Amino acid sequence: MGKTEISLNGSWRLKGFPKLDGEAQGAYKPEFPVDDWLSARVPGVVHLDLMANDVIPDPFRDSNEEAVRWVDDVEWWYRKDLDLSGDVLEREVVELVFEGVDTFATVWVNGVKVGETCNMFTPYRFDVKDHLRPGRNTVVVRFKPAKKVAEELQEKYRELQEKYRFPPRSYLRKAQYSFGWDWGPTLPTAGIWRGVKLVAYDRARLGYLALIPIEVTENEAEVKLSAEVYSSERANVRVRFSLRNGEEVEKWVECVVEPGRNDVECAVKVERPKLWWPRGYGPQNLYRLSAELYLEDQLYDKAETKVGIRSVELVQEPDEDGKTFIFRINGKLVFCKGANWIPADSFLPRVTEHRYRRLLELAAKAGMNMLRVWGGGIYEGDVFYDLCDELGIMVWQDFMYACAEYPEEDWFLKEAEREAEEVLRRLRRHPCIVLWCGNNENQWLGRYYVARRGGGKLSGLKIYDEILPRLCRRLVPTTPYWPSSPYGGADPNSESEGDRHNWEVWSGWQDYHHYLRDRGRFLSEFGWQAPPTLEHFKEYVSVENLSPQSRVVEAHEKQEEGLERLYRFLAAHYPVTDNFELFTLYCQLNQGEALKTA
Repeated sequence: MGKTEISLNGSWRLKGFPKLDGEAQGAYKPEFPVDDWLSARVPGVVHLDLMANDVIPDPFRDSNEEAVRWVDDVEWWYRKDLDLSGDVLEREVVELVFEGVDTFATVWVNGVKVGETCNMFTPYRFDVKDHLRPGRNTVVVRFKPAKKVAEELQEKYRELQEKYRFPPRSYLRKAQYSFGWDWGPTLPTAGIWRGVKLVAYDRARLGYLALIPIEVTENEAEVKLSAEVYSSERANVRVRFSLRNGEEVEKWVECVVEPGRNDVECAVKVERPKLWWPRGYGPQNLYRLSAELYLEDQLYDKAETKVGIRSVELVQEPDEDGKTFIFRINGKLVFCKGANWIPADSFLPRVTEHRYRRLLELAAKAGMNMLRVWGGGIYEGDVFYDLCDELGIMVWQDFMYACAEYPEEDWFLKEAEREAEEVLRRLRRHPCIVLWCGNNENQWLGRYYVARRGGGKLSGLKIYDEILPRLCRRLVPTTPYWPSSPYGGADPNSESEGDRHNWEVWSGWQDYHHYLRDRGRFLSEFGWQAPPTLEHFKEYVSVENLSPQSRVVEAHEKQEEGLERLYRFLAAHYPVTDNFELFTLYCQLNQGEALKTA
């Protein structure tokens, strides 16, 4: 009686419509000719498929970023034909599930529109039972250009635009870095960037599982076990929970579920719990949590995942310098050492589990025990957090808002709430996540935005001060929530309390010895730039362009006045040279001294 899943990952077809007229031409219809459609891969994004078909060059090589700018203005269509048996179609519920869609998509099944998407960060489920048939079926997905959607919203809310500091990206629930940042290119791609599948079941199924610590000591842990139950009807169900790490803790829960999503929960006590610790403080013990769903004594679904038991407290106590900002894990104060984590690629489907493991193991070998998942990127996939659980790397998890004001229109706030709840439910099982943070730098920069317009309110505070903390209190009540980074005191970037970002040195053109003057309580962001190795440069820059004065090298430097900064800071400590290999080496040595000093 369990659910059936059919993966739709793999081979698809792709076609672009520069005039944005695919629907008018009938591209959503199964009979639409596909002879000139390109081959495509899912999970994937448009740029990767175009590169694979030799339509565009690698945007990372030389000055190709500008050469592929036209891709952003095209309407892209994905299509997959698949055969289905009657067995699947006889199930009571059949859903088309997209785990990640980037971003503004319309979905058709056999020529019938079944839904639309507007958020890159959340999965979407569409009821398609009435639209499928035995034999050949066609799924078509159209992507509107994100840039065009942003322009339309800017025009619609022109009055807001004149009052607040809304860059076009602020209106979109799409990775903010894709529109360009001071460390990366402008490549706002589109595509089915995470997996897609058909899920068929009868009556009810399980969703996310979670363990929520309530009270934890070395002798006993009281925890809440939670299982989502999705039901098509009002029904009596029984759920069997099992928590195992050597010994097993078992608990049966019987309850009534309503149509839609239900949380089935129970509290259990674990004697002598095997706690999860940050690396360097103890072992990274994990438990296996499983759930079985029964209706009328028949097993309808089962699920299993890994969880951990740990307590976390953010210690903020008055002292002679202001207020402390220290993490206490399982009753022990932890000295946090780490870095900010940005997306590992502009084209996210290229980041394999092997690549995640390599990067995270390098962080561990460097002595890091915390990574801050930066708010201009993405909520990473489960593999990232699974590896952090395994390696003992704590995660400071930003919500995805960065360096801007954000709308407080009802439609935007509702989407922000839906997104946050989905993300919290998916990720709350991970013991590595020790803090949820509202955004990156919005309150800090907001002081300047508000001052420039002569006063008023920062737009977006309803998200960070109301919606997010309310959801965190409900779904992750024993994990701290922090409104922003940096945040603390009358000055959000205070040295006396809260967390702090030091950009006075690098961005302020100051020598790295000025780091020694910083008295911040918790430095959650700072940096000093250096180019990569010559060998790495050769992968993306033609040999004839390997020069510090090269326009091509300058195109790869996204920091404002970045090369000028490198030269000025280099001149203070090393010989200035036009030899590119020595230039990269000296800059790296200078960076090493700067980070060591900080």
